[in-house]
Amino acid sequence: MTRRLPALMLLALCLDGTRARAQERVPPPRDSAGVVDTAARDSLAARLARAEAAIELLRRQLAVEASTVVRTRSRLQVELSARILTNAFLTTNRVNTVDVPQFALASPSNPQTPVGGTAGVRALGLSVRQSRVGAAMSVDSVLGGTFEGDVELDFFGGVSAGPGDRRLFPEPRMRTARARVRWARTTVFVGSETPLISDLNPIGLAAVGVPGFVTAGNLWNWLPQVRVSHDVLRYANGVRVGVQGAVLTPFTNVQHLAETDAVDAGERATRPYVEARAHVRWGAGGEQTGAPSDANLGDAGGEIGVGMHRGWLRVAGDSISRSAALSIDARIMLAPRVELRGEAYRGVLVRGLGGGGVAQSFGRVQAGELIGRPLHDTAGWMQINVQAHPTTVTGAGCGHDAVDAVDLPVREANTACAVHLMWRPAQPLIMGLEFRTIRTKYADRTNRVNHLNLSFGFEL
Repeated sequence: MTRRLPALMLLALCLDGTRARAQERVPPPRDSAGVVDTAARDSLAARLARAEAAIELLRRQLAVEASTVVRTRSRLQVELSARILTNAFLTTNRVNTVDVPQFALASPSNPQTPVGGTAGVRALGLSVRQSRVGAAMSVDSVLGGTFEGDVELDFFGGVSAGPGDRRLFPEPRMRTARARVRWARTTVFVGSETPLISDLNPIGLAAVGVPGFVTAGNLWNWLPQVRVSHDVLRYANGVRVGVQGAVLTPFTNVQHLAETDAVDAGERATRPYVEARAHVRWGAGGEQTGAPSDANLGDAGGEIGVGMHRGWLRVAGDSISRSAALSIDARIMLAPRVELRGEAYRGVLVRGLGGGGVAQSFGRVQAGELIGRPLHDTAGWMQINVQAHPTTVTGAGCGHDAVDAVDLPVREANTACAVHLMWRPAQPLIMGLEFRTIRTKYADRTNRVNHLNLSFGFEL
């Protein structure tokens, strides 16, 4: 709305000028007999009345706009956004998180029926904890560039499994916090975001608190980090070749065997994660972020990138284990309003990046070992989305994560496939439907679960 202010003010001035010129053109009485062209005068009066009404409407709109602008203490303008969702779900088997499942749980080791009978494996419920709120701002002429800052929260915090009121009274949680300064070819970023080597996420309304295809090829954790991006080459046809580097917090989701203070094993190694990425971009698409979005479906451009990750963790004694990965990612417009996006990687000990190794770091402990073998895995996901109508986006995709069997993992592989429909019938309403099937392979069997999710909400 604020971008329309100059246009509204210009229109108001033009209408004022039209009214003044019209008044100047009103002819005086032609003679003492009072012969007047009443038809012309009535027509002119009607036009003046309409112009005055339009001017008054514009003045009211300007007043409303001025009263609704959000400004910070430093007098900078802030844009607020929100997507409030209610998700109804049906899950057909035991999973790690019943409303946003990533993998099927193993069958009970004791199959005997307890005295009180079984609790069953199906679950049905509703949740609002995948709602999101955010704020963004932009300031020109900061250190010779443009400053952009934004923050986004959801209500997916707190306990994610077990009994309780986590879905009745969801807790706020920080998702991303980004501060960027952009120059002509270089961008410096400080904040919390997805790993540099895995900046894409699938589109959908059923997996917002945890993005789609996590533990099936999608590395998603929002990690505090510092990034530098630079366009090395730019061509007249719009193609840009760039490089990126990042230093990230060393989160592994593992602790040292003798840990007493709940410090992460990556932090005990006293070395940060480091990542690098090279990419080729073309068309109108700019730098991507990890947040799920359907805003890019209208862009004619795309991007392909390759990346690497290195990390260290201290789990047992003084020895240091190494985390590493090589990755490839792509977002390509196959046709107008038809987009293909996906990622793949080969890595070891990448659970800390968000679900790598089917949410495992080490294999089963064998006789004489303190810890199991570091898990190596090969994983990836792909999704195709079609926007056949401006109000509708539909898509389908699959993800797969296979852990090397020689490392003796508990979960050997995980596959997830989903089809989704997103519909905006009228502003600000948004609705979605998704069906997802998950197959998780264990040593003795493969467990399968189906998940149906219906979403309804509104966007600001």
